[in-house]
Amino acid sequence: MSAGHSAADDRSRGLGTMLHIVARIQWRSAWIWALVLGASMAGTAASVASLYDTAAKIHTYAAAVTTGSALAAINGHVEGIDSLGGVIQDEFGFLIAVLMPLLAISLVARATRAEEETGRLELLLGGRIARHHPTVAALLVVTATIFATAVLFAVGLAVFGVPPTGAVLYALSLGALGFVFTGLAALFAQLTPHARGIYTWSLIILAGSFALRGIGDVTKTWVTWLSPLGWAEKAAPFGDQRWWALLIPLAAGLTLSIAAARLASRRDLGSALVRGGAGPDRATVRLRSPIGFAVWIHRPAILGWLAGGVMLAGLMGALSHQFLDAMAGNPAVAKAMGIGGGRPVDGLIAATQLYLAVIAAGYLIQGIGTLRTEESNGRLENRLSGTLSRRRWLAAHTVVLLGGLVTIVLGSSLVLGLATALSAGDTAEFGPTLTSGLAYLPAELVLGGIALTVYGMRPRLFAIAWASYAAMTFIAFLGSGLKFSQWVLDLSPTTHVGNPPMNAVDTAALVVMSAVTAVLGAVGFITFRRRGVPES
Repeated sequence: MSAGHSAADDRSRGLGTMLHIVARIQWRSAWIWALVLGASMAGTAASVASLYDTAAKIHTYAAAVTTGSALAAINGHVEGIDSLGGVIQDEFGFLIAVLMPLLAISLVARATRAEEETGRLELLLGGRIARHHPTVAALLVVTATIFATAVLFAVGLAVFGVPPTGAVLYALSLGALGFVFTGLAALFAQLTPHARGIYTWSLIILAGSFALRGIGDVTKTWVTWLSPLGWAEKAAPFGDQRWWALLIPLAAGLTLSIAAARLASRRDLGSALVRGGAGPDRATVRLRSPIGFAVWIHRPAILGWLAGGVMLAGLMGALSHQFLDAMAGNPAVAKAMGIGGGRPVDGLIAATQLYLAVIAAGYLIQGIGTLRTEESNGRLENRLSGTLSRRRWLAAHTVVLLGGLVTIVLGSSLVLGLATALSAGDTAEFGPTLTSGLAYLPAELVLGGIALTVYGMRPRLFAIAWASYAAMTFIAFLGSGLKFSQWVLDLSPTTHVGNPPMNAVDTAALVVMSAVTAVLGAVGFITFRRRGVPES
């Protein structure tokens, strides 16, 4: 009996120790995520409450966005949209549906596979910590972060006039969405050999979830129930309030988490349950070159983000005919989408290109963040121990990342142009669709320049790059609709592009942003050459 108690006590102490370690590693990132998302929700609620301060204004908004079903492809079908909470859910829906899963994915990846790749987990598991304890501890810490974020959501909504019951249910539905992707990311941490694999496959699942929810909402069929985003939507916090719908994401997240913990207890440290076949005896000439090896590293991320952009572009293009019909029947639809003046099809393409620009910028920041992972895991030191210089190594990765960015922008724009031409029957928009996508490159590169500068100066502060991305995304999606001051709108690089093809491209602004990117890139290269490797 005493031996059994001793083993149980050891397991308890091991998990407690691992919880303390993970919490100590993650607390800064966790609180930044929680506070930024909580502030974003509160800011959205405050702006919506000030803009739609009467029942008549809310009713006008609801009538505009529910004309037809095409707008549901972006923000989902919001039940109870003729209420203050419903307007907030519709305005904030797309953004939070991206950020909540990204919160879970990033924190889980850092606490599991990233720590394993550095070799630190091997030292910890040499004691009385079981193999599954790091995964369980990561799941608990990330779940606690999601719960804290949900609490901030509920408080922020209630403070600005949303009924408490609806505020709590909406916050819990978003928390449940994050919990599903927490379990999913933990499972991919066991299946894939690198942290970048967690991001790639999780983001592909997220893109597929958007597509399924969009298809289900537009066709008004059961397909919505196949998407984790659909589960959050079906809770209907400002409509019929289906509390039981929370059981689906909670059950799915719990099942994924248990599977991840069980797999973690069985696999060897450093291994992955899904591997490719045996590689060649020696590296090819392409892999021995700096650019070839960089392509091999970044290829999964390029394909993952490209898949997301193509899915969104294809869905929006395929629904363009419905969008145009909705705008023709109710001009207020264009205003609800932030489209004013000009040809309706130009407005639709402009709105979609803004979404695609945010996707492309996200890829660029994640790709630069991969450089930090290569360095912290010790692989960069090995690469630099020979004849490869720091400048050539960073230049090779920069070239590949830029090539991936252009591939994502052109690939998504090509699909958008083709789908729009087939759906709306307007082939004249194909050229402007491609050029409008390329027009956003300088804005995306500014974000990349910030990320490269932070990496070159102090990679430990890379969260600054993600915070800049979150701010740009928030302003780009919600700034115009919530009537932010012009100086706030100007903080986002996308504001200065000019909203093509609906409006003319601001060439001078593109030149300035390109110059700013060049300066930031130069600072990143110079500081990287002068600092230590690895840099804590």
